[in-house]
Amino acid sequence: MSAELSLRELSAPGRGAIRVLELAGPGALERVAALAPASRLVAGAFAPVRLCDARGELLDEALVVVASPERVELHLHGAPALVARVVRELGRVEPASAGASLEERAAARLAEAASEAAARMLLDQAEGALRAELEALLARRGDDFLGAARELARRGRIAQRLVQPPRVVLAGPVNAGKSTLFNLLVGRERVVVDAAPGTTRDAVRERVQLGAYAVELYDTAGERELAPAESPEVEGAGQALAAELRRTADLVLWLVPPGAALPPPAARQRVLASRADLEPRHGSLQSMLPSLSVLRAPEEARRRVEEELHAALELPREPWVPGTGVPFEREWSERLAADGPAELVRAARAWLGAR
Repeated sequence: MSAELSLRELSAPGRGAIRVLELAGPGALERVAALAPASRLVAGAFAPVRLCDARGELLDEALVVVASPERVELHLHGAPALVARVVRELGRVEPASAGASLEERAAARLAEAASEAAARMLLDQAEGALRAELEALLARRGDDFLGAARELARRGRIAQRLVQPPRVVLAGPVNAGKSTLFNLLVGRERVVVDAAPGTTRDAVRERVQLGAYAVELYDTAGERELAPAESPEVEGAGQALAAELRRTADLVLWLVPPGAALPPPAARQRVLASRADLEPRHGSLQSMLPSLSVLRAPEEARRRVEEELHAALELPREPWVPGTGVPFEREWSERLAADGPAELVRAARAWLGAR
């Protein structure tokens, strides 16, 4: 097994309902496909799969996202023992960028930068901005030291949204305008739009640019009751995939067309009144929601989605100040946000000394 194949966790380490692992490097897709012999995994695919060990015993029913043959994400259920079994079955994999310097780590990530802003930020770090920031941090004392560390953590939290594009899922009932909005944000007719209920039966993904941030945008099957004559096994599978994507999304934009009920509250969900050009909603609960009309005001609809992204994920419009140091690895940001001074001094020295 080549040491170039690496594994890192994209979700916060520790316990959680969902754990997201990324396997990257030559042979990544083949390695994951070996755990899912009943599934056909190809670049660009994302689907629920059954992961099995070498004996054929079930490890987990996971969501697999194949960004490319050399980068695959595994969205696992969060039990630590289960995750550990999957990691063992993947075989010998080096931790991502093990032993590399700060500058080497940044340069390695630069090749797959998701946006111009991400590339510029990583280029600054490859040229020594983070090293200079950490050296200045170690020269501070007392509250000044801790305040500077927390500020670095804040920058790092935002940087994570640059280097790892957030997942934004468009959801809602049938005929809510999800596919129309998806096409607008993608910038072309990526999916078929039709008034017939259930036109979208699968999920479609595209990377799009919303302001300075790239996002992985998903259009999903609409929610409705299915009659036996309507091929419920096909559309039902699409609805099940939509539910799984909502569960692992960073942000769900639930569209409510005229006459539709509001969804129950959910974490990481923002509700928008869609198709605002059809009829007035004065006096209804929908009239209190932020609204958009893709057909009547497309640029306003795009602006509304950008605003919801910034507000929900607490993202500034300008993600970083050029030339400043930014901790671009999730673990570094988490430690800078939570550790005490003594632990942070040791960690910063270790980061500076890595080769």
